[in-house]
Amino acid sequence: MYLELLKQYDEYLIFIGMVIAVLTLYFSASAVIKSSRMTNDNKRRVISKIRTIFIFLILITTFVVWAKELYQVIISLAAIGAGLAIAFKEVFLCFGGGFYRAFAQPFSVGDRIEINGIRGDVIDIGLMGTQLLEVGPKDYTHQYTGRTVSFPNSLILTSNVLNESDSAHDADDFALHIFTVPIKNDSNWDIHRNQLLDSAKDVCNQYVEDAQKFFQKLAKKRSVDTPWVEPRINMRFSSTSQLDLIVRVTVPVKMKGTVEQLILTKYLEQTH
Repeated sequence: MYLELLKQYDEYLIFIGMVIAVLTLYFSASAVIKSSRMTNDNKRRVISKIRTIFIFLILITTFVVWAKELYQVIISLAAIGAGLAIAFKEVFLCFGGGFYRAFAQPFSVGDRIEINGIRGDVIDIGLMGTQLLEVGPKDYTHQYTGRTVSFPNSLILTSNVLNESDSAHDADDFALHIFTVPIKNDSNWDIHRNQLLDSAKDVCNQYVEDAQKFFQKLAKKRSVDTPWVEPRINMRFSSTSQLDLIVRVTVPVKMKGTVEQLILTKYLEQTH
């Protein structure tokens, strides 16, 4: 009698056992990572990836154990599927955005991104949505606002994603940083340009050698040319009376705002 009951419910028992095993592995791995010596960004990034992997494992387990039953259910609900697709369009888009992000990797935990006017550091990624620590306002500063912003993953499919720190997650990684200084369009423009360039070099020359090695390694990995890492200034006219000095420097990824403020302070000290 007991054997017959076990045979009758063997699929349920197998599924429950596999789910328990997967969940046990997930929580054990999360506990090990949280107690490790990795940085907080790396911990969040690894835990997010592990969670996605284990969700896939549970889904695959479901399909493997109940493949025949699911096939019959799908056949019987085919007529209802079209209506559900319309009713739950946003939900499906969120799942689609989550799968797209998992495979295409436009950003990961720890990256600073801007999407649909929302800018911040990614702290968590799920199948339905993504959480950011807001940075702003807009791109005027690189300081946290103290707010957490969540957006649905459907935005990944419908909006452009600007990644400000691609391939630069750790404190010793580098990124190219650009900011603009407006000046009057008069005969002293070259003095301002030289003073601003000198200020940028004074602050950033200490990073040039390490940044060169970092970008050479990154360029080799991606089969692209190594970017110019020393400070440089380009110019453009924003109006007939104003000239914009566009400063580009190479800085540690976590020090964009600090370095920008140091350069501006040195420049103002020289001009005033």
